[in-house]
Amino acid sequence: MHRLLVIVLLLSTRGSALAQAQSARDVVVRFCDLDAQGKQLTPEGWQKVAALFINPGVRKLDRILVVRDFVVSRPIPEEGKLWFRADYTPIGWIDPERALFSPLPPTLEVRGDFSVVSGSDREWRIEGPVPNPGVTVDAAIRYAMVLRANAKDDATRKSADKALAALKRFH
Repeated sequence: MHRLLVIVLLLSTRGSALAQAQSARDVVVRFCDLDAQGKQLTPEGWQKVAALFINPGVRKLDRILVVRDFVVSRPIPEEGKLWFRADYTPIGWIDPERALFSPLPPTLEVRGDFSVVSGSDREWRIEGPVPNPGVTVDAAIRYAMVLRANAKDDATRKSADKALAALKRFH
């Protein structure tokens, strides 16, 4: 009987640790999902993304990674934190200032490392700052359309048109 109780306690402790790690992983997956949808590209979406971070920093829109997809690793525990790696399948970059799209070689790998800690409210949060956006092709197309609509000169409009044409080939 005593032996059974010890086994049950060990399994419940292990289950609790797995649940905590899963909960922490869920925060990273939620960030990656919101980011892929292009939420960082709008002020309202930025608020949702920033809420997942302890110190989100300022919104960065100087370089936008376009990705096909991402995968979040299992947790790697380290002194009160859980680390996760997000591996992205990159397609290219958008330079918002000039509305340019630059494709990347298909062999290139892009990784993001995320440290997740339990905050004062006992909720898991990612240590900041929020990285540059990493969006899907659909979100990139929507963003390029906004860049085109807001272009102040013909050169930027033409760059946006080229970016849209290039992005649509990945669709």
